[in-house]
Amino acid sequence: MNSRHRMIGAGCAAALTVLALGGCGGTSQESWIGDKYKKAGTDTYRSPKAPQTVATEINKKFRAIDRVDSLATRGAAGGIFLRYPKLVVGVLPNGPGSQITLSTPRRGYDRYYSHVSGYWARPGSNGWTSGGAANFRGGGPGSGK
Repeated sequence: MNSRHRMIGAGCAAALTVLALGGCGGTSQESWIGDKYKKAGTDTYRSPKAPQTVATEINKKFRAIDRVDSLATRGAAGGIFLRYPKLVVGVLPNGPGSQITLSTPRRGYDRYYSHVSGYWARPGSNGWTSGGAANFRGGGPGSGK
C-alpha cells in the first residue's frame, strides 16, 4: 500500500470516528435550536412560523418533560413553555412568527412564573429530574440518612 492510499484510509477512518462519536451524545436542545432558528440575541431566536408550529418542531426533536400553553387564555401575552431537566424553552408570539428563549430551569421558572407556576414545581438547584420532580444536589450534615 503506498502512502497516498494510507492517507486516504486514515482520512476515512478519522471521518468514521467523528461520525460515530458525534452520534453517541446526540445534539443538545440549545445547539439544535441555534442551528434551526435565526439568532436574535443572547439565548433568543426568531422564527417566521407560529408558536404552536415551532413548539411542536422542538418537542418532536426533543421530547419535553412537560409543556404549558397559555396562548388560548392570554393570546399575544401568552406562550408555549417546554420544560427539560436542565432547560426551559419559551416560544412566544412575535408578530406573525415566534420568539424562542432558552433559560436555565430557575431562570425560566422565575421568568415565566405567571404562566407555569400552577403547573410546575420550582426546580431544585440541579434542575428537574426526567420525571419532572425538583432535582437537588448535595445537602448539609445528616443528608442521605
